[in-house]
Amino acid sequence: MKESYFNDQKLPLVIEPNGNGKSKEALIAWLQDNKDSFYKKFYENGAVLFRGFDLDTPKDFEAVAYQTDNRLKNDYYGTSPRNIVKDTKYIYTASELPGHYPIMQHCEMSYVVQPPITLFFYCHVEPEYGGETPLCNFRKVYEQMDPKIRAEFDSKGLLTVRNYSGLENNSKFNLFELKKWNELFGTTDKAEVERQCKEQQMEFEWLDGDKLRILHRTPAAINHPLTKEKVWFNHIQVFHPTAAAIEYDYIHKTQGRAKTLFWSLFLNVMVKVKNLTTKPIDQSMNVLFGDGTPIPDSYVQHLEELIWKNLVVFPWKKNDVIAIDNFSTSHGRLPYEGKRQILVCWSA
Repeated sequence: MKESYFNDQKLPLVIEPNGNGKSKEALIAWLQDNKDSFYKKFYENGAVLFRGFDLDTPKDFEAVAYQTDNRLKNDYYGTSPRNIVKDTKYIYTASELPGHYPIMQHCEMSYVVQPPITLFFYCHVEPEYGGETPLCNFRKVYEQMDPKIRAEFDSKGLLTVRNYSGLENNSKFNLFELKKWNELFGTTDKAEVERQCKEQQMEFEWLDGDKLRILHRTPAAINHPLTKEKVWFNHIQVFHPTAAAIEYDYIHKTQGRAKTLFWSLFLNVMVKVKNLTTKPIDQSMNVLFGDGTPIPDSYVQHLEELIWKNLVVFPWKKNDVIAIDNFSTSHGRLPYEGKRQILVCWSA
């Protein structure tokens, strides 16, 4: 196999067929024969992109993902709406959010007690425009953070807040809410919701109007389970009320379209209105310091600067499969136009 990189970030490592070994079987055989060296490079780099292989179906994707990490799971306590792919056990659409919606850099489900270990994405339909899945080395983000800000995060820890409306027929439209609690837990039975919350070590509170509040208490950074490096590992840059507006400012600088300008201006206005009318603890999603005090907007701006400084953006090609070390490397999504179908699975 041939190995290369897109740039000096060395993220991701790109593996392509060297010669005629383009089949799914050839890639699986190579993974079996090179298991130790593959994982060494995988954890060093944080992500590996398999490109140029004949992986034409979601089932092909599932087979390669399973060979790479056979601990595939389908438990999902994240916020992005997803659909299971027909005739597969573990494959989902990456996100059902509209193409203009920003998905900021994050390590998948960083706030739950057992986050995914490895993420896999697969390009089934190549995007017509945009729709890249950028990556970022969150080891570098932690290392490069202002020492005073980093020390405050390390000492205070984080409180991740998620507020959910009840069943669809008794809730109002909310731009910042991506799911209802019955969609998150896959049930309308409150006793079952409470059981899952306790099992996943989530604090929960039922509120007026059939609403549910979920709280997660976590550190801002973790030690990588294998390498022991310190890694920025939380959802501040996703859930903080100002995060989407800051992200879209960067997106507009990157794409420079009339639509990105509109959404950048719109989100800036909406965020200000939301912050004036809704308490931090009542936001649909938020991350506070562990003592419940708000995280300053300037800290989020600082984080975004570091993330975009280290961001790696590359175009999807049909049949691409990327494996991501969820404990060191973040992912997101840039806005897109036209057709696009990216699928996902994960191990835990």
